[in-house]
Amino acid sequence: MSRDERLLIQVGSYNTNLQGGAGLPQDLVDWLDPTLQVSSFLSKEPRAPDIVAIGFQELLPLHLGLAGLSTALINDRDAHIRSQIEQHAPGKESYTLVAKAVNVGVALLVYARDVGVARRVCDVQTQWTGTGPAYMGNKGAVGIRFRVSNRGCKAGEVFTFVCAHLTAHEPKLARRVADYHHIVGSLLFPPLPSSPSSCLTTMYATSHLFFLGDLNFRVTLPPSHSPPQASNPYDILAMLKDDASREQLKEFDQLLNQRRKGAAFIGLREGPFWTFKCTYKYKLGEVDRYK
Repeated sequence: MSRDERLLIQVGSYNTNLQGGAGLPQDLVDWLDPTLQVSSFLSKEPRAPDIVAIGFQELLPLHLGLAGLSTALINDRDAHIRSQIEQHAPGKESYTLVAKAVNVGVALLVYARDVGVARRVCDVQTQWTGTGPAYMGNKGAVGIRFRVSNRGCKAGEVFTFVCAHLTAHEPKLARRVADYHHIVGSLLFPPLPSSPSSCLTTMYATSHLFFLGDLNFRVTLPPSHSPPQASNPYDILAMLKDDASREQLKEFDQLLNQRRKGAAFIGLREGPFWTFKCTYKYKLGEVDRYK
């Protein structure tokens, strides 16, 4: 894909705290709209994203997810999500659902802009894998892979999106890293029709890989390195609301340090996550207070 044809990709992830079936349709409007409007920083003129990927975690309680109700819930929300994308994207573009993947409480929907990209999408694949107790899927990942052909029916490039939910709780860092490696080893895609090989491939066998979700990595402050103002959890909460303090705390971010050591997420890049406020453990119904 030439430099002039670079695609604009918009990615969002949302943990519904098991409230996926209870939330009103408009609950996601304020979350979706801003992500569609900030695209101007990637181009000289505001433009609609070519591809939009939206991931969910903890859609429903485990017993309802295992009963297959998550799929029905996502089917119900698809039309509403698409309408919000189309109404608020620059130019009021129209979009087509490329694919959806659902497993228990984890789901992923990928949309392509009708003008240009959607017409060139082919070889769509979906896969899932479970982690957690008995690999039932209360934690795990779903993936969507497809090829976007170049103009003139050339081979094009392969896009892979993976939405994951990893083990929770601050001390279980090793379990989170193990979850990631299990996903890499078990989220396997069939070879694309153009591939000379007949072997299954991992998520890394792609031109572009996007890994999103609730990864559950936390901030671990060793006693010898704890900032003086972070002597208790309430002080840390105050620091998380301050831009400069968050940049200081990023050095203790578990995910950042695992990537630096080469223990997980090899080859992947993460944006400056410390530049925005944490979205973890809000009090229900509030946007600036944490549990």
